[in-house]
Amino acid sequence: MNLKRQFKSPFVWSITLFCIIFSCVFIFTLVNDQMYRTPIGQITNVKNLKTEHVVDEHHNNDTKHQEQLTIHMLNGKYQGKTTTIKHEYTESQADSEAFSPGNKVLMHIDKKPSDGYIVEKKRDSLIVVVMGIFLLVILLVGKKVGIQSILSLIFNTIAILAAIYLHLQFPNTSLFWLMSIAITLSTTITLLLITGWHWRTFVTIISTLLGTFLCIGITYGVIQATDGAGMKFETMSFLTLPPKTIFLASVIVGSLGAVMDVAITIASGMYEILRRSPNIEMTRWALAGRNIGQDIMGTMTNILLFSYLSGSLPMILIYLKNANTITYTLSINWSLEISRAITGGIGIVLTIPLTIILMQLVFKLRGVKQ
Repeated sequence: MNLKRQFKSPFVWSITLFCIIFSCVFIFTLVNDQMYRTPIGQITNVKNLKTEHVVDEHHNNDTKHQEQLTIHMLNGKYQGKTTTIKHEYTESQADSEAFSPGNKVLMHIDKKPSDGYIVEKKRDSLIVVVMGIFLLVILLVGKKVGIQSILSLIFNTIAILAAIYLHLQFPNTSLFWLMSIAITLSTTITLLLITGWHWRTFVTIISTLLGTFLCIGITYGVIQATDGAGMKFETMSFLTLPPKTIFLASVIVGSLGAVMDVAITIASGMYEILRRSPNIEMTRWALAGRNIGQDIMGTMTNILLFSYLSGSLPMILIYLKNANTITYTLSINWSLEISRAITGGIGIVLTIPLTIILMQLVFKLRGVKQ
């Protein structure tokens, strides 16, 4: 009877439906070659032509391989034909990639397949698998909240992409203000989906937006006062947009998640304390909120710092391998990342008292005990 009851559960049916859809999409990626405009081929044989040891001017050792790849074309006007091309790669694979039989690859062909070259591997199947596992874990752990989290994730992605698209279509429109509108909508929709319509949700939305925009305002003021001294905006020199605007737009998106996490943690914690101890003094209630904030402040700041710095590790290794000094390497690669992390840290710290004050203010305005 218990098994029948579980089988009739809407959640079980939702998971089953998701697994079916995921399996169908995965199978589709295995047979969707005809839908690509880019020529796709499958490697059937790899023949090693030459292997040599190489040393560059900075005494970095590597091994270079020259291979002959046999490729069977899967789509386009060359479908069904088999060709061979030469391919070179180094074992470090810093600027090249190794291939093996069975790999499907995207190709660029000018006149005939034998003159073409491989652009990259066809990875849609891998992406579907990773995304499917990610979404399945969210559903299994979060259940109803997991579904709401997935919906908010989709909405947030659309909002950010829409802001970028509008900026590209209307270049005179400020990217920063478009991102500001996008994160305001994202914050509101995300918190309403996850926590529902409640007075603590209202507090969380306001404190998240205030904390985010206050830290951005402080950062903008410091940049204007110092003229961005020490910040390596030249790493954005390939952009045809003002680098400070791009920097602030990236900071507002990057800081939002950490600030929102702090705000919802404090608001939910204080709400739960008030629900269990409705006669608690306001001073003790505020102290409890401060203690919650102190517990998560350090960890959230570290998470933000590590998230930003981790993306620069490959470039740091490349700089160091090419005989650049450690000070120059860190300054050119980490100056903006550390600035982003510090800005997010300021937002985290400011959000703690903001959330506590707003919780007390809204509670007093309501005039009731929850």
